[in-house]
Amino acid sequence: MLPHMRFRLIACDVDGCLSPEASVSWDLDRISTVARRVRGAGPRPPLPFTLCTGRPQPYVEALLKLFAIDLPAICENGAVLYRLATNEAAYAPGVTAERIRAMDEVRRFVVGDLLPAVPGARLQFGKQAQVTLYVPDPGRFRDLAGRIRAFLGRDAAQFVVSSSHLYLNVSLAGVDKGTALAAVCRELGLGRDAVAAIGDTEGDLPMQGHAGFFACPANATAEVRARANYVSPLEEDLGLIDILDHLGAPN
Repeated sequence: MLPHMRFRLIACDVDGCLSPEASVSWDLDRISTVARRVRGAGPRPPLPFTLCTGRPQPYVEALLKLFAIDLPAICENGAVLYRLATNEAAYAPGVTAERIRAMDEVRRFVVGDLLPAVPGARLQFGKQAQVTLYVPDPGRFRDLAGRIRAFLGRDAAQFVVSSSHLYLNVSLAGVDKGTALAAVCRELGLGRDAVAAIGDTEGDLPMQGHAGFFACPANATAEVRARANYVSPLEEDLGLIDILDHLGAPN
């Protein structure tokens, strides 16, 4: 464990924390600053830092290589765990073959019926256990969520329909970032007080139940800001850098 660091694991969301959620290029200087701090340098070991994101495994794999992260990472909002050292992706607890088939039915509805009727909304490719739509007009979230819930009908309780700033997600009920973080902590032998979590939207809040400290950048939703132990005055990646300072992470 690094000196002056209380936490043995920092679990961080990607969109809205590590990077902008908008479909724009990353600021190379700022992301390089984060990378240097996470990777370590000289005699300083790397930070005990990992990613907990809704993004699919191939996207997360590239980030783990960039940041030299060898801890288990959480993908697809808690449905997939990935380890770079062994190149192993596995479904997280609560994900079964039957539930994947049910999610495939949702995906077929979204692709075949919903997207043709909603110009501008786009499917995020690469996911296995979650369906995610990029929606550049968040004012459409309520309508889209209602159509999806109507399709689900009696099976609606088996799914969770939620949103971030620009994405609408259909997830498996009982499978979230919190349940996946708990699985990672069990694997690493870590108690709640040894864990810090960083997020910005409602999908990140389940991490709080398995972390002794929860922080967010200034761009976080009102609900997340109200529940955080620390709210950075800065947004997105600058907020993350500030949070790392607050946690006592070395420069």
